[in-house]
Parts: sequence; structure tokens; C-alpha cells
Amino acid sequence: MESQPAGRFVAALACEGRVRVMAVVAVGPAEELRQRHGLTGQAAIVAAEGLVASLLMSAHVKGEERLTINVRAERPPFSFLADVNGDGTLRARFTPEFLGTNGAFSGMMSVLKSLGPKELYKGVAEVKNERFEGALQRYLTTSQQVDGRVRIQADLDADGEVTFAAGLLVERLPDFPPEEFAALFAGDVLSDFKELMTQFAFGQLAGGNVEVLGATDVRYQCTCTQERVVDVLRALGQTEVASLLEEQGQAEVTCHYCNTRYEIDAEGLAALLLELGGPPA
Repeated sequence: MESQPAGRFVAALACEGRVRVMAVVAVGPAEELRQRHGLTGQAAIVAAEGLVASLLMSAHVKGEERLTINVRAERPPFSFLADVNGDGTLRARFTPEFLGTNGAFSGMMSVLKSLGPKELYKGVAEVKNERFEGALQRYLTTSQQVDGRVRIQADLDADGEVTFAAGLLVERLPDFPPEEFAALFAGDVLSDFKELMTQFAFGQLAGGNVEVLGATDVRYQCTCTQERVVDVLRALGQTEVASLLEEQGQAEVTCHYCNTRYEIDAEGLAALLLELGGPPA
């Protein structure tokens, strides 16, 4: 599969330093997610919105830290899982095919920040017949106590390819009065989202200048490798490897994040079996 262009995550300040801004453009990663999982229609849109929401939530992930977002929807039933790493790489999966008509869903969303095997933070929020935009807004309000506004949008073209996937999170900082913030970022201001993102790209937001603090390329990149597949087989043990060799003559593993298919042939299984102390094939 041809690699898609990188997306972009931008952290900034606006309103004379009284508003924190996180902006994401992720057309390339969202299109790669759509292609890898064969998503169409509303499923592709919802998956793209989930990817953007995950990137917005990863603002404070640094170094070797990872943010994992897990959504289990009940109505309509689907699951979304994404990992975002501190270096801007991410991977995601969306199963099964989304059956909704307006992109809204009900269920639970959990957010886990980790460093290797160490859990640094975990938050959970209920989603009540909302899109990912509303789910993230609810999470920030209930779990993070953040006074902020969220906008997320994804669009497809006539061929079903992702042509727009972006998100914006504006967060009130302590020295900005709540009533002024609410008035400045009322619904009308955020309604024309594409125009809003265009203004942001030119350094403007809510009638004032934007001070960019930093920007990171974001790219869809799975962590699966042939070596890791062999490690999984090794962990199964001598008996299981011998059984695979005898009954199937090979081992096939498909990564559920990127749908890459790995094959370990009979020679590879025989070498692994010998390494595990089994008899030579």
C-alpha cells in the first residue's frame, strides 16, 4: 500500500495568550486507516473523526509515552482503538462496519496514558448519542474539568476517499474570564469549521493573532514486524509450534491494526522448534 502524506499537529496560544489551542489536520493518516480496513461511507467518516479526536487528546504525550483511546459503542455496535505515540506516529482500527446514519453513537470511551508497561493515567467517560466531537467534549468536561470547545469534521469525496479530516480544541486558561471565553467561542464562531481552519492556517483565530508554540508531523505507522510475530510464536511454546508445523506446515498472522499479513514458512517453524528444544523436522 502506498504510504499516505503525514498529517500535522499544532499547539498554539490565542487571545493574547489566554487560550490554549490544539489543531490537527490528518487527511493522510485518516485515508490510510480507511484503506487498510476497507471502510466505506459513514464508517470511514466516523473512523476519521475518531483518529482526529485521538490526536487532539495526545497533546501532552511526550517522548516514549503513548495514549490509547478505546471506544466500545453499543448503539450502533462498533469498536474503535487507537494508539498515539509521543513521536507523532499512530495506528488505529475500527470494527465492525459502522451501521449508523448520522455518525452518532452511545457507549463508553476510555483514555489510557502509559510509558511502556507503566500506566500513568486512565480516564473513562460515557458517550450519549454523540459523534466523536461530542464524546471528546464530554470527556474534557467530566473527566478533565477543562473549560474548552471542540470541533471535529471529516469528509469523503464521490469516490469515498477522505478529503478532509481536521480538529480544533480551544481551552480557556485561568486568567481568561469564563463568560468572555463562552461569548468569544459561541456556536456561530465555530460553525464554519473549514473557514475557521483556513483562518488558523494564516495565523488568525477569533479575530486575533495566533502564537504557534510547536508543530509535529503525525503519520500512520504500525509497530508490527516479522520479528515480533516470531516472538509471539516463540511465546506459544514448543508444543504449539510443533502442532502448527505438523498440521499446517506454516503460520499466518494478520495484524489487526494495519492488516499486514505475515507468513512463517515450514523452514522458519522448524528452526524455531529447534530453538525451543524440540526435535528437528
